[in-house]
Amino acid sequence: MSAPSVPVQPSLPKPRFFIVLTLLFGLLWFGQLDYRKLVKPDEGRYAEISREMAASGDWVTPRLNGLKYFEKPPMQYWATAAAFRVFGVNEWTARLWTALTGFAGVLLAAFAARRLYGRHVGLLAGMVLGSSFYQVALGHINTLDMGVAFFLELALVGFLLAHRDQASDKDNRNWMLITWAAMAGAMLSKGLIGLVLPGAALVIYVVRTGQWRLLARMHWGKGLLLFALLTLPWFVLVSQRNPEFLHFFFIHEHFQRFTTDVARRVEPWWIFIPLLALGISPWLSWLGQSLRDGVRAESN
Repeated sequence: MSAPSVPVQPSLPKPRFFIVLTLLFGLLWFGQLDYRKLVKPDEGRYAEISREMAASGDWVTPRLNGLKYFEKPPMQYWATAAAFRVFGVNEWTARLWTALTGFAGVLLAAFAARRLYGRHVGLLAGMVLGSSFYQVALGHINTLDMGVAFFLELALVGFLLAHRDQASDKDNRNWMLITWAAMAGAMLSKGLIGLVLPGAALVIYVVRTGQWRLLARMHWGKGLLLFALLTLPWFVLVSQRNPEFLHFFFIHEHFQRFTTDVARRVEPWWIFIPLLALGISPWLSWLGQSLRDGVRAESN
């Protein structure tokens, strides 16, 4: 899988400049996490679940106001509960996990673009994502979205780097294992979408491009084993302690939520189009141009 050719890039500042730029960006990103109180319902809910986990020492069964809470997996609860124990319970710590994953997502985009297309494109990728509305907003709100977005991004980056034309067999193996681990992180962050979305993207890509040979370089055995080792322990433990978990989590929170109006969310599928446009502002015009350039490059 080859990356499209890019124009000759202008000279860039020395690495010291990028280090200073990253530090300044980090100060801005993390400096104001506690500028406002937690907003109901999501921020307060997820902070309280994490607080109760830290206070009780029960890292298996999430609870909200003492009641079992199985709507989502525990990745963010674990991270925030650990942060509460280290830094104390406050707004800054409650938002730390989303801020960390949002910040890491920006750095990851810059890293991936640099590896694929060069330093200039890497810098632009980091600047664009780091200033996009949704990335900034969700990176400073205590919800589960930024955590799962980071792991899905990491899975995509791992896949792209694993299947570059320049990738050695060792590179392919290592990056694919990172991809499998990232999918495990996504599943522990928000459920089956951590496996279903990357899987659907793979199928669509292979069918669209005809690159069936990629399937032979996925390291299915080692990858599935790693995925299972990272995800199954919690699912087994929580099921043993709470027999009602499996039905509620997989049937009610996945299949019924997506196929019925049990969650009272019946918006049409196209609602995500204006949301996407809002989320990538102020770079919406660049998206159209990039899509046109990509289609032209593929046709040539």
